[in-house]
Amino acid sequence: MYITAHAATGAVLGQYISSVPLAFLTGFVMHLILDMIPHGDKWIKDWKWFKNRMTRIAVASFIDLIGVITMSIYWINHSDPKNLAPMLAAIAGSVAPDALWGLYELTKSPILKWYRTLHTEIHELIFKKEISMKQGFLLQIIFVIIATWIIG
Repeated sequence: MYITAHAATGAVLGQYISSVPLAFLTGFVMHLILDMIPHGDKWIKDWKWFKNRMTRIAVASFIDLIGVITMSIYWINHSDPKNLAPMLAAIAGSVAPDALWGLYELTKSPILKWYRTLHTEIHELIFKKEISMKQGFLLQIIFVIIATWIIG
């Protein structure tokens, strides 16, 4: 899933979990669970606009980061102030798995190799077939809209 959709999960979790460490951990675990649902982002590697894989990932990540920042500002402004710390912790936890994956992709660190393997395998743990990029984008937009509606 795109980081914006994972962050939406964290934002919702932060409305219901008051413990900051638990919110972070729950966001992290929910990211891995949601990654089991086909979400159409594997097709980024086929973008023809950019010549190499890392450029495609960087551009997609930058666009996604703009979405996360924009939506986070909205969620912060529409949440109860007492939920701010757990919400930010849950958002951080929900994006951490992809941040670790990205760190591995940049460094090829042997310390993170096991995690990259686990994170990749989780995507196909239940469903082996991927949906199209358009279907995945639509699914995730609907997901973010529902999460935003829940937040208020």
